[in-house]
Amino acid sequence: MKIIGLFPLTGNGGIASWTKKFTKTFPDEAHQFTFVDVSPSVPRAGGLSETFLFRAFSGLTAMFRILRELKGVLKKDKYDIMHTTTSGNIGSLRDYCVAKLCKKYDVKSIMHCRYGCITEDIQSSGLVGKLLRKSMNEFDQIWVLDSRSYNTLKGIENLKDKVYLTPNSIDVTEEMNPVPKKYKRVAFIGNLYPTKGLYELVDACRLTDVRLDIIGPGSDEVVANVKKMAGEKLDKSIFIHGRLSNLEAVKFMHDVDIVALPTYYPWEAFPISIIEAMSLTRMVISCPRAAVKDMLTDLEGKPCGMLVEPKSTVAIVEAINWCQTYKEEADKMCQKAYEKVNTCYRKEVVYDLYRSLYAKLV
Repeated sequence: MKIIGLFPLTGNGGIASWTKKFTKTFPDEAHQFTFVDVSPSVPRAGGLSETFLFRAFSGLTAMFRILRELKGVLKKDKYDIMHTTTSGNIGSLRDYCVAKLCKKYDVKSIMHCRYGCITEDIQSSGLVGKLLRKSMNEFDQIWVLDSRSYNTLKGIENLKDKVYLTPNSIDVTEEMNPVPKKYKRVAFIGNLYPTKGLYELVDACRLTDVRLDIIGPGSDEVVANVKKMAGEKLDKSIFIHGRLSNLEAVKFMHDVDIVALPTYYPWEAFPISIIEAMSLTRMVISCPRAAVKDMLTDLEGKPCGMLVEPKSTVAIVEAINWCQTYKEEADKMCQKAYEKVNTCYRKEVVYDLYRSLYAKLV
């Protein structure tokens, strides 16, 4: 089976992280890939890069290059499938053009949606909604990360038979380690965007008896704001570590009790840091954004993490206090979290799903 992968081969965002792992670990003799880089022309770095106009400009700039490269690949050889990732918005125009080009060359197409506001976008009467509906019509399969997006698309007559729920995955190499925790150490691991709930978390940790470690890249302005908010607790109970490699960040998780990502980031999708924390039986505090609610619901339909109200320092404080008060119950939730990851998000399980969908398409 010959597959063209239209993925971002550079960058540090969620899609790029998925791509780095996928391109290294998935291809085999039965699935031979040719890759086309769909990285934006201008790298994202927070601030302006979170705006719609920036995303539109970057996407349009890259679109013509991508179409030119894809056409060149299709002319050279025969392919069975084109698999493209997408973060929606104005990128749906690129997706539409890519799918039409694949139809011209008789290549099946997969739209792998890597963002969490599909429900809002497809129901929109504006340009984004129109582009998304038009582009989805052209694809043979649509992969989404969360049940809310899945259920929305299943309710649309012309899309319901080609939508599939395909979560992210991690390597689960360790056995469950149900060590009792004191819930005194909290870590934030991710890009330092205010919309990731960073400021609310810093506020909450100033008001509770915990240590907070902040890990991830951020602009000088955001880092300065965090330092100002931390006040006298900076470098005493609130620490800023900057960017760490994924391996270093996961290693750091072994030393904490809680991984907190109270995100309301508009394009949040499926934060890998959450399932990495779950695989280590760490408590997760987050918001019911995109796939997060799915992730923090155990195999019996009960919570296996703490879901809090977005933009609420009080809600984060209450979640931390609950863990410290009811340690045994919190530990049991962490064990359920491990079971959820091992059953649903283990790389082997998710890759088998990918293979079955490729086979079904051809």
